[in-house]
Amino acid sequence: MDYIKRILDINLPPRQSAFLWGPRKTGKSTFLKNRFPKSKIFDFLKTDFFIEVSKNPALLREQILALDSYICLSAS
Repeated sequence: MDYIKRILDINLPPRQSAFLWGPRKTGKSTFLKNRFPKSKIFDFLKTDFFIEVSKNPALLREQILALDSYICLSAS
């Protein structure tokens, strides 16, 4: 499948997050994976992940903090 370059340009400051909303099957995930290839993706459409985070919302924070710790250790 060919990738179609999008006009959308997202320039976020370092360590900033954002939501990208839009209709299904329009290339949102593909755009994000191409634009931010090293970013961690939390897919709430994966039922098992959604259920775990719904039961324990602090789990999401723990995963983000663990990722930050990993990045800091990797950089040193």
